[in-house]
Parts: sequence; structure tokens; C-alpha cells
Amino acid sequence: MNNNNSTNKMRALVIEHQNITPNSFADRATKSLIAELESRTIEIVTATSYEDARAVIMASQIDSLVLALEKTEEQIVNSHEEVDLLAALQARQPEVPVFLLAERARTSILNNRQLMERVDECYSVLEDTADFVAGRIVAAMRRYRSQVLPPFMKAMMHYNDIHEYSWSAPGHQGGIGFTKTPAGNQFFEFFGENLFRTDMGIERAALGSLLDHSGAFKDSEVEAAKVFGAHQSYSGIVGTSGSNRTIMQACLKDDDIAICDRNCHKSIEQGLILTGARPIYMVPSRNCYGIIGPISQVQMSKEGIALKAKNA
Repeated sequence: MNNNNSTNKMRALVIEHQNITPNSFADRATKSLIAELESRTIEIVTATSYEDARAVIMASQIDSLVLALEKTEEQIVNSHEEVDLLAALQARQPEVPVFLLAERARTSILNNRQLMERVDECYSVLEDTADFVAGRIVAAMRRYRSQVLPPFMKAMMHYNDIHEYSWSAPGHQGGIGFTKTPAGNQFFEFFGENLFRTDMGIERAALGSLLDHSGAFKDSEVEAAKVFGAHQSYSGIVGTSGSNRTIMQACLKDDDIAICDRNCHKSIEQGLILTGARPIYMVPSRNCYGIIGPISQVQMSKEGIALKAKNA
């Protein structure tokens, strides 16, 4: 396996089947396609066996898979290796585009239905040019990436791509302010420029407003509500602990009864203090090793809760 690493590049896994004759037309066509993809700044991971390819799929993310085949009609019809590999890929990355390269004479008789159902596009190494096929692959990879990213991340990456310059906050101005000292320069290099270029305030209209629930912020909140089955969701910038306290202050008031796990996070305890709510603690069980287990049904019964509420 050969892997040319590069940050943030789209990645294509090219499987050149071991049956392909070295320096044959099919072999040269595949290598020409790889060169064309690399010229378009695509990171190429190559594999010559399905075991090798499966290891890549299980260990990392790819943006497309290109399968170059040179098999007889009988081998293609009866083979399950390709189907099993693509099934493993699509179980891990359901929408990743798959391309099949083969001789036109054989692509016309590919009646392995299970294989063809898992392939998005099929091309002939004898007729289609490397430039055309590479263009189709890159277009499919871009569509895939645009579907994978959630709304806010997609908008933030687009914002970074247009290299907008602003005199507004934050004062480090895209991280450049840190590069004026040796320590600051190391800090900048450690995290990378993208982190600082996308550190922005809500005055940057490109992403909308966190306070007004507009733009990409609104889109992300709508998407989050859909994913979690909620009527509405809100973005928080205070982490999970701050969000817990915010939720408790929105839902509880002084002397309200709150049922809490005794092993709850400290942010829940802080929420109880801030709101003045009275906790009813559910005490979890422990085994002989001190490992926390479930809460007994007795504690969670109506009678058990009523008794604890009376004594709270």
C-alpha cells in the first residue's frame, strides 16, 4: 500500500487488482488516471489486494473508491470479493462514490447484479480518457463531502476558503498577532492557521448570528433538532457544563423538586445551587469492586419518590 499524506485533501482509494498485467494498457490507463487525480490535488491511497483495501477502509475515511478490474467474464460473475469489500465500505461510509474501471467488452456483460448495485459509475479503460474520468471522480467527491458536512461546519469551511479579511475582533487577527514572539509563533504553528482564521465574532455576516439564530447558526440548530427528535435546539458556547446550568436555570425555580442521579456531574449540582431547587437523589448500586451500576426500581417508584420529596 502506498499512501501520500496531505492535510485536508480529498482522498481516493484506488484498487488495482493483482490480476492486472504489469505495463498492460489497463495498467497504464490506471496509472494515468492516478496521475491526473494527483494533479488535481487529490490524495491517492493505492492497494493491490482486497485485504489491503479493507484495512484502509476500516482505519480511515475516504472520499471515493476506484476499482480497476481485469477479470474474465466467469470470474466477474462468480466473484464475491468485490461485493464483500463494497458492502464493508458502504456499512462504514454509506454514500461514498464507487467507480469501476474495466474493458468495455467486459463492462457490457457485467451481470453480477450485487456488484453493479454498489457501483455509482462504470468506465472503460480503452475508451474514456483519464481527464474525463478524473473530472467525474472529483465532482462526485465534492458532492459527497458537501453532503457529509453539517451546516455550520460547511459554512465555516467555505468562509475559510474565501479568505475574508476583517478589522473586527478577535485582536489576534487570524493568528498573525501571535507570530510576533517566539512563544506565540510556536502556539500558532501548533494549532495551525485555520483555527485562528475561523476564530470570529458574530459581526461576520457570512455565518449569520448566534444571538439572532440566523444563517448557518439557524441551519445547524434546525438540523440538530431534527437529528435528536426535538422541537427546537440552541447553540451554546459555554460547553456541556455551562449548557447544563443554562437548561436547569430555564426549567427550575426556587423550591422546585428535581430528581437527580447522586452520581451526577458537578454542573448539575451547581445548577441546583443557582436555581434553589430541592434535589431528590437516586443512589446507584455498586458491585464489590466499587463500580457504579443501575438505580433500583424501588427508588424510582412513585411511592419512593414521594417519600424522598417529603424529606427533601
